[in-house]
Amino acid sequence: MTVTMIRKIAFTIAITGTCIAANAQNIGDALRYSQQEPGGSARAQAIGGALGSLGGEYSSMFVNPAGVAFFKTSEAAVTFGFRNSDVKSNYLGSSGSDNKGRLFINSGALIFGGNKVSYGLGINRTANYNQNVYYQGVNNKSSYSDNYIIQLSKEKILPSYLESQQQQQNGEFRHGPQEAYFTYLLNPQVDGAGNPNGLWESIVPVDNGIRQENTISTRGGSDELSFALGGNFSDKFYLGGSLNTPIIKYESVRSFRETNINQPGSPLNYFEAKENLRTEGFGFNAKIGAIFKPVAPLRLGVNVQTPSWISFTDTYTTTITTSTTTKGVQIASSTEFANGVADESKYNITTPWKGGASATYIFGNPTGDPSKPTGFLTADYEFVNYSSMKMRIRNGGSDDKPQSDTRNQAIKNTYTTASNFRVGAELKLNVFAIRAGFANYGNPFKEKSLGSSRNYYSGGLGYRNKGVFVDLAVTFSNNDRLDQPYIVESNPQNIQSPAPATLKVNNTSAALTVGFKF
Repeated sequence: MTVTMIRKIAFTIAITGTCIAANAQNIGDALRYSQQEPGGSARAQAIGGALGSLGGEYSSMFVNPAGVAFFKTSEAAVTFGFRNSDVKSNYLGSSGSDNKGRLFINSGALIFGGNKVSYGLGINRTANYNQNVYYQGVNNKSSYSDNYIIQLSKEKILPSYLESQQQQQNGEFRHGPQEAYFTYLLNPQVDGAGNPNGLWESIVPVDNGIRQENTISTRGGSDELSFALGGNFSDKFYLGGSLNTPIIKYESVRSFRETNINQPGSPLNYFEAKENLRTEGFGFNAKIGAIFKPVAPLRLGVNVQTPSWISFTDTYTTTITTSTTTKGVQIASSTEFANGVADESKYNITTPWKGGASATYIFGNPTGDPSKPTGFLTADYEFVNYSSMKMRIRNGGSDDKPQSDTRNQAIKNTYTTASNFRVGAELKLNVFAIRAGFANYGNPFKEKSLGSSRNYYSGGLGYRNKGVFVDLAVTFSNNDRLDQPYIVESNPQNIQSPAPATLKVNNTSAALTVGFKF
């Protein structure tokens, strides 16, 4: 990878927010909360989430609400889920790996069927954020602490200012530089008279090589509450709409550690910079859709989803721990310089419009003989324009609009349109069913090397008898992405940012649905 390419990728990753930064809102957040994955019942997951024209499945209300109109009886169901995320990494020529597993409620619904009008209430997990990432390597070109030096030296900041009440009120160096100073990671340079001259240096022995380790642990998910209403017109044309409330909870802990491994005379043993971010969001969107049966076996569907308008609140803290041979272990947190209070930020995100088209072919035997197989083939296409995402900072400051404009321009420069494909099949014999599916979600980045498409391979089994149904599904998914641990700011010494870590993500999910008709 050339230096020019590294710089280009590093800059783009920086504005997409995949590196530790003191500003908790970035365009990577907009992407995270705009991307979704196949969800719903175990049956829905087993067929790759291809629900745009199927109908008669409670999960269809989360894709095309016209599917609710197929219900002429009522049903209740709940789906339990488990996911294990395995991430393999490579950073500066060294390999690493980590994994994380978690149980959760995937979805649930209550459907009230009727001959003409049906409606449903449901909840569905649209994205899962539970993941651990670890990578490490030896770096002799730069240190995470370089930015602290650059920021303080650029402004000719004196130690007396970092110790002052004014800095505690302003807080511009609270996340990083001030913590590094109070843990003896940084030292002020002095003039001939022994007085600080506004320039700084770090005790990190970069030239001999330091071990860098980045550990990232995330948890949470995006759930959507939905109320859907559908109308059946002569069992030929089905129309539906839904009102939906996204509820988002996201937590991230990022710990970047540098360890002295090659210079015994250095006072540094190690230092660790930790970032804690907690995000909560609440919003609104609407969906409309239609399904048409030109002939009995064929169903054609179209659906549109409005943007989700979501309001977010972030709480954010940082901590630096430094271990030296002279001062022992010293710890400083951003809350110490803010009267014990975490930083809080508020902002809005508008996700993209989505539009889809789908087709389902139902096959069976005309005699209704239960010993003969029945089933279906189904396929969905979905279009998403990620460059249309919007962010609005609303902290009540004079720079809210400029910051919002900067992010929105970065969104347009970074992201592009993507196409999502989902296909599935079911074969049913008497009371048992076997299912399979595949989904491909397109790469949202203009610079394709920054990400990849996401592939989902799924299968499952089902049992339905006397109004009771039990379904199982297993889904395997994979994608590649980059993670930039830090970006070195512009500096006179021309210190360069490291190449990003490459991550290969493999997820294994299982789902169990239990339901009954009434």
